[in-house]
Amino acid sequence: MGSIKRGVRNTFRNSIRTVGVVTILAVAIALSIAMLIARDAVSAKIASVRASTGTTITVSPKGFFGFQGGGTPLSASTVTPLLSLPHVTALQETLSQRLSSTDTSLTVSMPSGQLGQQFGGGFTPPVRVVGTNSPGTALIGGAFGGSTETIVKGRSFSSTSDADVAILGTDLASANKLVVGSTFTAWKTKVTVIGIYSAGSSFANNNVIMPLATVQRLSNQTGQLTEATLTVDTLSHVAATTTLVSQKLGSAADVTSTAQATEGTLSPHNSVETISTYTLGGAVVGAGIILLLSMLMIVRERRREIGVLKAIGASTGSIIRQFIAESTTFTVLGSAIGAGVGILISSPIASALVSASGGSSPGGGFIRRHGGFPGGFAGGGNGFTPPVGMPTGSFRFGGFGRTLTQLHTSVGWGTLSAAFAIAILVAVFGASVAVASVVRVRPAEVLRSE
Repeated sequence: MGSIKRGVRNTFRNSIRTVGVVTILAVAIALSIAMLIARDAVSAKIASVRASTGTTITVSPKGFFGFQGGGTPLSASTVTPLLSLPHVTALQETLSQRLSSTDTSLTVSMPSGQLGQQFGGGFTPPVRVVGTNSPGTALIGGAFGGSTETIVKGRSFSSTSDADVAILGTDLASANKLVVGSTFTAWKTKVTVIGIYSAGSSFANNNVIMPLATVQRLSNQTGQLTEATLTVDTLSHVAATTTLVSQKLGSAADVTSTAQATEGTLSPHNSVETISTYTLGGAVVGAGIILLLSMLMIVRERRREIGVLKAIGASTGSIIRQFIAESTTFTVLGSAIGAGVGILISSPIASALVSASGGSSPGGGFIRRHGGFPGGFAGGGNGFTPPVGMPTGSFRFGGFGRTLTQLHTSVGWGTLSAAFAIAILVAVFGASVAVASVVRVRPAEVLRSE
């Protein structure tokens, strides 16, 4: 009988011992696999967030806060060169304007309500016009990957367009009975509706989006901007790039980023990643110790068998292979059971760790957005003094923290193969160490002592 075949059969010589060793190994392996899967899921989420979230820098005129702030418009000649800075991959330029009933034939569908009356005493909300060189992400997209405006009818315009065209939000178009091909007036100019978009909120769907060059020309603000958003390649470069932009623009602009808020929101997930890594290491070491002690016990119980095998001519190598086969069989059985259990419990464990670390609470706080509240420089409200305590930047509540709660574990063959390979290596090491402690025994000594 071959040494490997004999080792496999020896695994089942004692059913109680086999069940006990396999069960303990299965528990340790299940925890190892669950932690490996949870760690991979958290790591993937962190990598995804770092690659796509918090990688924007917002530049706005000093003290500008929509219709509640002042400031001097940004100059495109000073902002556009920022695109050539290291790690900057995109530059979105915006000129936001407010049009009253004397400036446009449009009327918004939103009444001022109680909140609006607190700011203006029953005024009719103006129509917000956003001039942009980045149609598709002019309203809500950008820093926190929220819902961007999606064309539901018609088409959009190019980033370099200078035509008298616009795309309207669904609510604004409906309130004014406008469809693709209709016209309205703005700044005493006839503007053609070429598309209708939806952006997921009533406020966003009451906006007009037009080419940046067109808004600059019609409002007599050529070369002026109310905001610019720079996209940086990775989150790790945001802080340095923010500092560089601030140095280049000086005191004329407020330069902010969401990098610090993003890192703060990621902190619980970094803790989960660390905890799962340490637990994974502990579970692997524990499984190795369990296997080593089990094999030491088995080998020492079979010293007489080893002596007899050597007496009849069995080589040291064949004896080692026998016990390695036995140890590997224990490990394979434990891995099969542990893998199934580990896969089942990986998602609940990951969710529990994230929840316990505080990562499940919706975060995001306040983040800078394009144009803030409806407003601009030329549409009225210039010189308005913000209420006491009102910040000078434009912000809105974000749902960024909710994206981190959407943590889903998945199992790939790579993960399972790596876990199985580690388990086999531990089995081989444990059996080798155990059998090495007695394999040098002389047959005569064993037989005499027995």
